[in-house]
Order: sequence, then structure tokens, then C-alpha cells
Amino acid sequence: MAKTGYFSGTFTKINNLVLRNEKIRNLKSMYYYIDGIGLKFIKKPKQEQNSKTKVIIVYNLSLGDGAMFNCALKNIRKIYPEDKYELTIICQKGLNKIYEATNLFDYVLAYNFTKSAVDLKERMNLFKELRKKQYDILLDPIGIEDCSTNILVSRAIFSKEKIGIINYGRKVACSEKIYKKVYDKILELNDPKMHLIDHYFEFFNLLGNLNIKPEFVNLPSEPLKEKIDEDYFIVYPSASTEYKRWPVERFAEITKRIYERTKIPLVVCGTNVDRQTNDELINLIKDNVKYIDMTGKTSILEYIDLIKKSKFVITNDTGIYHVAVVSEVPVCITAGAYTYDRYLTYKFNGADKYKKPYVACVKMECANCDNRCIKANELEKTWPCLDAVTVDMAWEKVSNMLENLKLWEE
Repeated sequence: MAKTGYFSGTFTKINNLVLRNEKIRNLKSMYYYIDGIGLKFIKKPKQEQNSKTKVIIVYNLSLGDGAMFNCALKNIRKIYPEDKYELTIICQKGLNKIYEATNLFDYVLAYNFTKSAVDLKERMNLFKELRKKQYDILLDPIGIEDCSTNILVSRAIFSKEKIGIINYGRKVACSEKIYKKVYDKILELNDPKMHLIDHYFEFFNLLGNLNIKPEFVNLPSEPLKEKIDEDYFIVYPSASTEYKRWPVERFAEITKRIYERTKIPLVVCGTNVDRQTNDELINLIKDNVKYIDMTGKTSILEYIDLIKKSKFVITNDTGIYHVAVVSEVPVCITAGAYTYDRYLTYKFNGADKYKKPYVACVKMECANCDNRCIKANELEKTWPCLDAVTVDMAWEKVSNMLENLKLWEE
């Protein structure tokens, strides 16, 4: 994995502040008006002569969301065949190797969206890059319920037609005045419990008048250069924000119980951003568990391969969970219920034919808050619904998984 990582930790404090404060979240719409001033000074690109219609997809989200998006992505060429359409996707820097490996796109453009989300100068530099070319069709499959970066990027790009999607069943924080100025066509959903995989498939169904049912599609991967010649399991104690991190000492206890019963070695992995959290876990288990430290040693495609070849995965609510689920690797997640229906449960149209994840979760009355925790206070480092998940609760789920896998040592 590249040492710079593809899970940026640089802006964790800002992200945490935004997640805590509803007023700050609602102020994100101000970016739209601030950007409008800067965009006046960026020249409009010249229109190129091309026999193909130019289509650009805005997808600035991270690996976990991308694992689900990839499941629906192959349908893009049913709508925009290669002989008539030139396809470009813009994505988070570091994830470009995934989209390049799909062989669906003529161009894959990677940028640091994480930094540009909170840095006006960086965002203006991004907009200058994006305005070097004019497109015929812009597609934004992410959803426009929030005034998030995908809306700002879609606005900045020059395209004759811009198509977005909105789920009115979710809380719509973005002003109608804003999103109707950005998009020429808005695909509409109205389902508060729709899983994100269903969302992406419905985007392509509505876009191309298709009737495609959701399915799992493996992410591209490549073999590890540093080969592991024995079975292993993965424990991933890190997460994008500290509020979604189950306490490391609880992961350590689960890890020791697993090793005591199975004697299968542990692998810890991730980028160097995860180094501190992984070291905390290692220090807690090193005298009791055989382990292999792969932190910072894999490219993104090798990282995906590492997940695919593991016997099972134990993780927080983060990207590795979704990679494991869509790859049908047995996985147990410890999580709060903040995005219970949209991300956590994998209850989608056609889900019964796939392996189900094991979910250690306490579903409070405020479940599906969409990361707007009403119970948090300034002293808490873990959101209450996640903190309520005890070691015994998680161990019950892990035990069920191991029994079904017949991994108990006789």
C-alpha cells in the first residue's frame, strides 16, 4: 500500500468536528456560494471535436462505498457503448488503480478530494484541473441529499447535461435552489431504508431504463508481492473517525480468544495512517498471538487481494468491511447503528443468495441517524451505540461465524 495511503488521516479532526456539530454540517451549503466567486475567475474550456460523446462520472468517495459502486458499475457500458461514448471517471487519489483495472474507462482522473473538501485553495486548484475539458454528459451517482463535495465538483465541471440522483426518503439537507441549479436532470428515489447497493443499481436502472437486479462483483486485485504461505485472519481496529472505533482493547480480547481456539495467525494491515492503532493492537496481543504485520506494505490492489484470501475478517465500520462482504469473505463487524439500513445490514434486493455478514450492533431508538449522533457529548471518543457493543456480544457473533466455518480446533 502506498505510504501516503488512500485513507487520509490528515483531516480527521475536521471530519470529527463536522460529524459532531449539526450546525457545521448544515453550513456546508455555504461552500456553494463561496466557490461561485472563485469559479468566475476560471476560464471555460474550449470544445473539442470528437466523434464520440464525452461522458464523465463524478465519484469522489472512498474504498468502502467504491466496493458497492463497483458492483453496479459494469452496467455503464450497456448505456454508453464503447463505439459511441468516451468514458471518464474522476475518483479519490489512490483508488484510480481500481477503476483502471475495470477496463471500463477511457480516462481515469485521480485527485485529493479529501483535502479539497476543507481547503478552499486546494478546491480551486482542483476546479482548474476539472475545467480543462468540456463534456457532453456528467453523471453523479452519489446522491445529492447533502451539500457534499460531489455537488461542488459537479457544479464546477463544464458539461452540456448534468444528471444527479436524490432519495427523498432520506434527510435532504441540500437546498432545492442549489441542486436544481447544478443538475439538469434528477433521478428520484423515495426509500428511507434503501441499502447503498440498491441505490447504485437503481441509478443505472433509471438512467438507462434497465431492470438489473443487484449483485456482488469482485473488486480488481493483484497478488501480494510479500506472499503469506499459511492461513490467516484479519483484525482491523482502525476507522476513518475515532467515533467509529470500537476500543482497541476489546479487539485485542476477541483476537486472543480466536487464536486460542483456532491457532490461525493474525494479520494486521492498512496504510501508514493506521500505524498507531495497529501498533496498539499488536502491543496488547503480541505475547499471546502469532501475528504478521502488513501495515503499509501493500498497494491498494494487493490490499484487496489480502482481504480476499483471508479466512475471515473482524473489523470496525470501515472500507475493509465492504470489500470483504462483496468478496464473500466471512466478516464480523462491530458497529453502531448510525447507518444501519444504508450500509450495515446488506439487506438488499437479491441478498439471500450471498453470504451474510455477522453484525455486532446495538440498535438504539435513534438508529439510522446518518452519523448525526444526538447522544454524543464533548467527552466521548466512541459513539454510544458502538460503545454499547460489549466483548461478549461481539464474541457471540464471532463464535457463530467460526462454528459455521468449522474452524474450531478439536
